Amino acid sequence: MKIGIPKAMMHYQNPILYESFFKNLGFEVVYSDETNKEILEEGKKYSIDETCLSAKIYLGHVSNLVKRLKKENIDYIFIPRIGYFSKRKTVCVKFYAMYDICKNIFDAKFIDLNIDYSKGITEIKGFLKLGEKLKVSYAKTISSYIRAKNIEKLYNLSLYNKQIKLLNESKNNMNVLIVSHPYISHDKYLGSQITSYLRSANVNVYYADINKSSLNINEKNNIKNSYKKISKSLYWKYNQNLINGLFEYIDKVDGIIYLSTFPCGPDALVNELVLRKVKEKPSINIILDEQEVGAGLYTRLESFVDVLEQNKMGVLIK
Repeated sequence: MKIGIPKAMMHYQNPILYESFFKNLGFEVVYSDETNKEILEEGKKYSIDETCLSAKIYLGHVSNLVKRLKKENIDYIFIPRIGYFSKRKTVCVKFYAMYDICKNIFDAKFIDLNIDYSKGITEIKGFLKLGEKLKVSYAKTISSYIRAKNIEKLYNLSLYNKQIKLLNESKNNMNVLIVSHPYISHDKYLGSQITSYLRSANVNVYYADINKSSLNINEKNNIKNSYKKISKSLYWKYNQNLINGLFEYIDKVDGIIYLSTFPCGPDALVNELVLRKVKEKPSINIILDEQEVGAGLYTRLESFVDVLEQNKMGVLIK
């Protein structure tokens, strides 16, 4: 059996988990192409104007796989349906609705992973149900899930250790933290234009989503609740994680870039709160839209790097 995975949104939240699970079951995994202008334009065709850029890109990735179904003998396109993790931890509605949206738009076979703790559907229960849909035994599904979780844990730990090592070895270069969802910052069409420019300017780039709190490490200081310094009532799980990462790295970097896509509601609210409350380091808020992707950013980034250089030399910018 061959499973297609759109290379956007939830893929970047769990880049190893889903692939490992399917491969452990003996299935072949194929991905949509890397994000490009064609995929964006394709996604726009299936979106209303109010749809956020990230969701438009996701629909473009699904369309990319739909076009390859027959040629590459893809049996299912996999779309996670993610809802509540707990009473105080949920995600943007687009993660919950995308499966149904795609089923109503495209003529293809889809299969979902449904996770909603508010209804008693934990992650492991979701994977067990997925195994049933794929006609896999209970024992094999459990085994594949446990192995996939262990692989994911090692993968995330290696990313974190690599980032910490780079941070500890950084001497003369400036350090910039990107506070952004991984499906933006790690996407080659959205985030790479920013990281490539920064690195060409001898700036080390770090990612807030790669942090200690996301590794499920027990800490005396309860780092998983660092986000409460911004808002005790914040309930978007992925934004909580980004703010936890922000507070982990803020004393170790020279500047901060808040990166989001238009018109993301959770990011618009959370980033505004953070910008008002966190003023220890120079920061810039970049909101990518369909026109600004690939152009119009370098002047802003160049000015931001100039500010960081002035601060590095002791000329404080207020």
